[in-house]
Amino acid sequence: MKKAKWIVAVLLVTSILFCVVGCKNTAGDESGKGGNGGTQEPIIPEGFVLVKGGTVVGAASTNNFAGVFIEGRTVTLSDFYMGKYEVTQAEYASVMANQKVTVGGTEYTLESNPSYCTADSEEYTLFSGDEQGKRPVESVTWYDAVWYCNALSEKEGLTKAYNIEVTQVKQASGKTGYYICGANVTLNKNATGYRLPTEAEWEFAARGGDPTKEDWNYVFSGADAAEGVSYSSSKISGLDSVGWYLYNSINGTTGDTSPSSGNQGYGTHQVGKKAPNRLGLYDMSGNVYEWCYDCYGTVDNETPVDGTTSGSYRVNRGGGWNGYAGNASVSFRSSYGVPYFRDGVLGFRVVRSAN
Repeated sequence: MKKAKWIVAVLLVTSILFCVVGCKNTAGDESGKGGNGGTQEPIIPEGFVLVKGGTVVGAASTNNFAGVFIEGRTVTLSDFYMGKYEVTQAEYASVMANQKVTVGGTEYTLESNPSYCTADSEEYTLFSGDEQGKRPVESVTWYDAVWYCNALSEKEGLTKAYNIEVTQVKQASGKTGYYICGANVTLNKNATGYRLPTEAEWEFAARGGDPTKEDWNYVFSGADAAEGVSYSSSKISGLDSVGWYLYNSINGTTGDTSPSSGNQGYGTHQVGKKAPNRLGLYDMSGNVYEWCYDCYGTVDNETPVDGTTSGSYRVNRGGGWNGYAGNASVSFRSSYGVPYFRDGVLGFRVVRSAN
């Protein structure tokens, strides 16, 4: 009998201890803190990096354009996730396959890969050693890019970032599907889904995300130009380590000649083949220009941080494989075209809000 009472007592104490420990762990989970009392790290989506936001007090430009962080302007950004790479042709095709839009009562199927730099292209040849599907998608309009963001959000069960009413589509020469060349687009600011970065987000990430670090003032994303070399120069060998541009597109090293149609280097390159910046972002300088959400306009103290939506042109940033080195600067602002513009050097990458 004594032995039985002893066993019951041990079991009772063990049960109490288990309950106490379990309750403590549950409370920690609900409060967002781990067992050591520290805040849990956010779960970063696969293929993305967390860009911690902050406040940037603009400064006078030195060996670079001023970009959006101009002297006298204060910009505060929230945390966001940004794709490590420019959206690839394989990724775009997997999301856009069988995407349909209706305009004027007629249904149209969108092109699953609008790119010029395809495997069967005799003009934009595949660079030696590259994988075709990992070349960045290009020849996408701004409207195509925001549609992709919504389609990807829907695929992953996230709230769509955009309300899109398509008003016009066209069929590109040699393509079976259509591209969007007209739409009414508004932003859902509380959405959990994918979207294009604002111009401020793009430049903040390209500069490395920390104004106190040396690389914030680098000419390129993750690399500086040689001392005394102007950011506006057409050739800058400092870009070789992080990006593809006109004078290194043949073999990755700056030279005196540029590639010609049908020869190696005339076209896009597989993403991620050059070095990343400090945040782990690839090809922020060079390869393809990247659409941003903002309309193009003068940056001043009144410019909204969440994206200018007034104007005829949309901003794109980062330079491309057929452009001068200066265009790949982290602060070079390009109004490359109206939102229905398409080109073999114009792509995009996506972001998600982290808060």
